[in-house]
Amino acid sequence: MNNFYTLIYLTEHLKFKCLNSSFDFSYSPHKNVWECYLSSEDGPFRLIFSSQSNETALFADKYRAPKKSNVTNFFESLSGSAITDVSLAENDRFITIALQGGEKLLFQLFGNSPNVFLINNGEILDSFKNPDKWIGESEPEPRKPKQLTDVNPDWSSKKAIIKTDTKFPRQLIQPVIDHYNLDEKTVEEIVEITKKLTDALENKPQFRILESGHLCLLPQELLPLPNRKVFDNCNDAVRFAYYKTSKERRLTSRFQSIRPKLEREIKKAKSTIAQLERADKALERSDKYEEYGHILMANAHESVDRGTEKITLTNFYDNNSPVEIKIKGDLSLAENAQHYYEKSTKAKTRVKESKRRLKTIQSDLAALEEIHESFQSLEKIYEFDDWMDEHRDQLNELGVLSQNQQKEVLPFRRAEIDGYEIWIGKNAKSNDKLTTRAHKEDVWLHARGVAGSHVVIRMNNNKEMPPKKVLMKTAAVAAWNSKARGSNLAPVIITKRKFVNKPKGAPAGAVRVQKEDVELVKPQKINS
Repeated sequence: MNNFYTLIYLTEHLKFKCLNSSFDFSYSPHKNVWECYLSSEDGPFRLIFSSQSNETALFADKYRAPKKSNVTNFFESLSGSAITDVSLAENDRFITIALQGGEKLLFQLFGNSPNVFLINNGEILDSFKNPDKWIGESEPEPRKPKQLTDVNPDWSSKKAIIKTDTKFPRQLIQPVIDHYNLDEKTVEEIVEITKKLTDALENKPQFRILESGHLCLLPQELLPLPNRKVFDNCNDAVRFAYYKTSKERRLTSRFQSIRPKLEREIKKAKSTIAQLERADKALERSDKYEEYGHILMANAHESVDRGTEKITLTNFYDNNSPVEIKIKGDLSLAENAQHYYEKSTKAKTRVKESKRRLKTIQSDLAALEEIHESFQSLEKIYEFDDWMDEHRDQLNELGVLSQNQQKEVLPFRRAEIDGYEIWIGKNAKSNDKLTTRAHKEDVWLHARGVAGSHVVIRMNNNKEMPPKKVLMKTAAVAAWNSKARGSNLAPVIITKRKFVNKPKGAPAGAVRVQKEDVELVKPQKINS
């Protein structure tokens, strides 16, 4: 969705669509997605930008009423500005939207951290992701073009394609190698075929979504892969691919919430059945214990030295051959006999219980395998939802959902600020548990110099910091939940959890902070 050739045609469409429209507002409805609302003579519409590294995309979409809560606004200074141009960098995946007044939005559509920058006079004024890192920096520069130099006959097929055209769509390289049998061709032949395909990408594209879900601009006759859908323009193809990918990712996420638990219960049931099927061996032990009891009772009149651990007696169950029996040295032979009778009874009871459980577990396994088979056939989110409604009670009974559905009682408060999950300690012990449970990349806050709650912003293993607004709002909450609550302004420590540790032997709630930033904020109670 963010290949350079895709962006060529996407830019053309966006220029036609956005030119002379005006910027209304932009916000983030949920993590890693930025939406911009624009007004034009044809009516309002949206620009959607995804900064998800595996779903990086930019496209125009129809108007939809914006969310009203749990959102963060961006680039508010652009409100009312008209769009004067849309352009693509000559050799890099930067799309620029120029606005009236000299400001521009620069979309970086590549890398592990795609972003939108607000720029004026070559300086970054703000950004969608990680603004604290970028504000004041110079705008990113596009890469310089690379020309094909000498051809190396030792290049692999993949390397020959990339060396010929560094912008060639990566997801199409292997299909091209397979279709044109490039592994059997010389590097010179590969170069010529790549140039032919590049010419098609530049001059006669076809906007099709393959069955694999990938966007392909190569015409069907040059790369005859099965299509899921073909579009008249690049924007609609990108839009379809993005929403399809997002749905599939959400479906995968929902599958992962069930599949491991379901397969774990099946494995557990099979293991239990294997153990229970060995119950007959316990029955053999029961018979042996009973025999030992009878042999010992037959010799109960014999005296045994205290502390004796073994005794050899005549086994009248085996042609009067000698048998060695372990005994307890502090008991008489009659008492040892009674001990073996009890062991025999317990073994028989276990066998009986095992056989009862075996039938139950076998029935559960059959049900689990039937559910698993139906689960494997799901392909769409609505199918998953219907499947869950149908099987929820059974999944609970079989132990697949029981752990999921028990509401976790946390030792601290949980809240939300602008879409970020926040943890707030209740007391010293609660603070310890909160900080211990927090991930190293979570943001940790505490009012400086006074007693108070440990507060954490959950980052989901994201190494970046949340937006400044989120930090300041959370710092105000940390100040409120401390002895500084009555102050007009209070200093609050802000750091990553990885820079916080508990000294050995320190009392509950005491920590040592290795690296910190401090912000002055007005204590504020969280809105809940």
